[in-house]
Amino acid sequence: MLLSIIVPFYGVERYIAACLEPLCALPAGRVEVLLVDDRGPDGSRAIADAFCARCPSMRVIERTQNGGLSAARNTGLDAARGEYVFFLDSDDVPEADSLLPLCERMAREELDVVKARFAPFDDETGAALPAPVPPPCDAMAGDALFAQQCRAEVYEPMVWQCIYRRAFLEAHGLRMAEGLLFEDELFQTPALLLAGRAAMSDRTLVRYRQREGSIMRSFARSAAWCASYLEVCRRLSALADGLADTPGRVMLRRRIGQIALSVGKNIPAYGLAGDVRREAVAFLHAHRRELSGFALRSEDASVRRQGMLLRASPALFLRLYARLTGR
Repeated sequence: MLLSIIVPFYGVERYIAACLEPLCALPAGRVEVLLVDDRGPDGSRAIADAFCARCPSMRVIERTQNGGLSAARNTGLDAARGEYVFFLDSDDVPEADSLLPLCERMAREELDVVKARFAPFDDETGAALPAPVPPPCDAMAGDALFAQQCRAEVYEPMVWQCIYRRAFLEAHGLRMAEGLLFEDELFQTPALLLAGRAAMSDRTLVRYRQREGSIMRSFARSAAWCASYLEVCRRLSALADGLADTPGRVMLRRRIGQIALSVGKNIPAYGLAGDVRREAVAFLHAHRRELSGFALRSEDASVRRQGMLLRASPALFLRLYARLTGR
């Protein structure tokens, strides 16, 4: 089996058919599509079953209880038999014609990870939305590719823009972090930094649906994301501590600082109000020393300056960022 495509689903009956239809044309002998049922309340399962009845490459894996996206992805990873693994969100639309050529490139060039481009679109209008356009590159150390993309400000951590060699994931014990938001950051970033060989393709792998009610848009309704940001910083910092002193490690320290600063920046950026804003501001005050510490460990002068401001005065940090963004 060449490729395992892992598609968790929960509450996506409006979208899952558009996600699965392009995958039906892929040869069953080379591809398996693992549909992980995370026990949603709607009719997604019936649609998934109908696709399995007509597409021999597809099968449903039923979880015993809802566990969230990371747990569902891990369930699919445990069941995968392919040499390569691709995680696909069930409300997005894959560019299926890119999948096997990318796997063949991975085999030919002995890659652990290949990244590809994605094309965001608005769910309501179908209009294309802007996205980073990282330049393609030949095979290089994953650490070098991570540093290159961070330096150019085009690095994105979403796992569905990558295909991974499964044996590489198993060798490093790489799994999705359960119970956290931003789980992609704790999977793709370590995977790239640990990859012996990685590359960036100019192919588009996914059409990324931006829709109301998505996880990102839910941040304005709860301050729970603050704790996830902090935990991501802690885990990535522990990873950085164990890496050699390379450009990738330098860029990782900068990225950790940027994520830590985002706890404050996202309060105005998300337009938080009422109790959610009060909870987020209280979190920022309570954890300002740790958050600013991550920024101060960066070698980037701008990140360090912002970290010093956050440590000195969270209120001033918020006011200045709100002014800069017009919020």
